[in-house]
Formats: sequence, C-alpha cells, structure tokens
Amino acid sequence: MSICWKPKIITNLDLQTNYFDELLSGKIPAIIVPKVLDQQECQVLVDRIMLNNEISIGLGSTKKIGESINSYISNKMEYFKNVKQSNHCLGKIFSHNDPREKMLSVISGLSGKEIQFAKEKSLSYSKGMIRIYDPGDPVHVHRDNASFEATNFSISTFSEQFSAVLHLQSARYGGSLTVFDKIWTRSDEKFRDPEFGYSNDVIDGAFCTSITCKQGDLVIINPNNYHIVNTVEGNLSRITFGFFFGHGNSYLSAWS
Repeated sequence: MSICWKPKIITNLDLQTNYFDELLSGKIPAIIVPKVLDQQECQVLVDRIMLNNEISIGLGSTKKIGESINSYISNKMEYFKNVKQSNHCLGKIFSHNDPREKMLSVISGLSGKEIQFAKEKSLSYSKGMIRIYDPGDPVHVHRDNASFEATNFSISTFSEQFSAVLHLQSARYGGSLTVFDKIWTRSDEKFRDPEFGYSNDVIDGAFCTSITCKQGDLVIINPNNYHIVNTVEGNLSRITFGFFFGHGNSYLSAWS
C-alpha cells in the first residue's frame, strides 16, 4: 500500500460514494467525520462519565462502562442479562444529549440505509461501550471479528462489519489510533495472545497509518484490520464511546 493510504475525511455526507466498500477493500484505513459533537457537548458527557460509579475493567485492561460480546463468547445468556443494566446505565449518562442519535444519523447518511441497535428475538444487544484509557495505557495489536468469535450470536451472520468510535476526550499526548494494512485471516491464530490481542509478529512488515483522534470526531474503521491504540501520555485520559455495526438485508444493525 502506498504512502497515500490515509483516512477519508467527510465534511458533508456524500451518498454518491460508498466509503464502506473502500474500507472493506483496504483502499482507505478509516472514515473520519469531524465535529460530530462540539467541545461543550463532549465535556458535559465526560463529566457525567467520570462521576459514574459503574466503571469496570474490560479486555485489554482499559476501564469501561458497558458490555461487549467479546467478554461473553461462551456465556451468551449472561451477556444479555448484564446488558440490561449496562444499557440502563448508558441511558442515564446520555439522558440529556445522547451521542448515539448523532452517530446513527451520520452512519445512516453515509450508507443511505436505516440503522438501529440490534435485537435477538426479544433481547437487546448492548447499545455501545464507553472506554477510558488512562495515562500509561496502551492497547495491544488486535482485531475484532464477531463472525469468527461470536458464532452463537445472531449478529455474527453479518459478513461486513465496521467499528464506529466517537472521541469524547483526547489524550494530552499519545493515544493515537494506528491501523495496519493487514486483515485478519484464520492462519493468524497462531500469533494469538491467550489474554488479549496478538503478538506483534502478526503485523510484521505491514504498512500502517496513525490517526490523531480529536475531540468530537467520529472514526469508522474495518475492525478486521489489525489496529492498536498507542500509549496515552500526559495528564488527560482518552475517553471514547463506540459500537460495531453491520449489514442486515436493507438495513444496518449496531451492537457492542
């Protein structure tokens, strides 16, 4: 991949180009929609997040609010049980200005398709995940693939899946997102770390690009590309809210 491998920055929603296809093919590493939220909107949400007493530790050892199917691969019903509480908690945090509405609206505009949070029969999937990366926290090389990992969940049937992350607070230094021009294949499992992620050997020789994540920006990637969050430095945590989404028939479904 050439040195021109860089994100597509969207200043106006353009229905004439399917940037999601470009993500899947590897033509671009990311889609960035700047200033989905303004600085004041982000700060209000950050203040509410930091006052919340339901922050826990997730995969990769980062703090989180919300649930992810990645933590419940072999315990599906426990996931849906805990999601009820986490969705309620997110609802309280986002009660006055829900960023999910703007994220879903942007994604719908980019794709030309309706999008809503997924359900499996009468059970609701997690409606997103807040992640808090404290100074000193890196996130190791990993990829996300519900089609391979979570085959007992209905969302695993979506062959095309994406990750959408809204940046609520940028790190003072560091905390950039690096995306590698290397898409996961089953043979890569020999490089897997039993705890989380993969050995750096899996991306040996792969081209990459680093994205500085600015407050208020929405970043969408193909989560099957290996990626890392670089170590956060300074006195500010990197705080994000995100979810995955994938194609159904004529619509999109979202989950975490």
